[in-house]
Amino acid sequence: MTDDDKQGRTAPDPGGKVARHLAGNPREFAVTQFEQGLICAAEAFYRFYGALLGREGRMRGISGQDNVVLQQILAASRPLSVADIARFANRDDIANIQYSLKKLLRAELIRKAGRTSARETSYEVTGLAREWTAAFVNLRRELFTDPSAQILDFDAQLATCGKLLNTIAGFYDHGTRVMSGREQIAPDAVAPRARPGPPTRR
Repeated sequence: MTDDDKQGRTAPDPGGKVARHLAGNPREFAVTQFEQGLICAAEAFYRFYGALLGREGRMRGISGQDNVVLQQILAASRPLSVADIARFANRDDIANIQYSLKKLLRAELIRKAGRTSARETSYEVTGLAREWTAAFVNLRRELFTDPSAQILDFDAQLATCGKLLNTIAGFYDHGTRVMSGREQIAPDAVAPRARPGPPTRR
């Protein structure tokens, strides 16, 4: 029994804004409400990062996810491999990273810089990527960083939020590792028995 149950408290009425089955008490309601905001913020972020590349980006099919990979390579002090990109962004969808790199190569925004190992190729940005990024940064400043400065204590709130997100990511990653470990040591699932068919007529 949780503290909330002992005190007779129930979850606040979600009002249709969060999934009721995930909000059985006030703490679960707060977590579920946060996760809903996290989902919406993530989608809005990637949409925004794609839109900031303008018409040229749309014509070449460069998405917000692709732009994030591009900015990661641009920010690095050395050429990056697929493994470097995955490690930095806490990603395990290697195939999607490779697809982004193919699109960026085709758009001539990155180029191969050699091999970091016997198997992996590393990538660096081109002059065209730096031109696109200069326009991207100006638009980001115009549409987000400058307007958000009007919010009281916004920088401090961002810093607090960033630390909180890192903490929450740690919980999610830990939970994923625990589940992976449980699946590895769990006995093989027993195949369900076949149901007998209808009796045959003679």
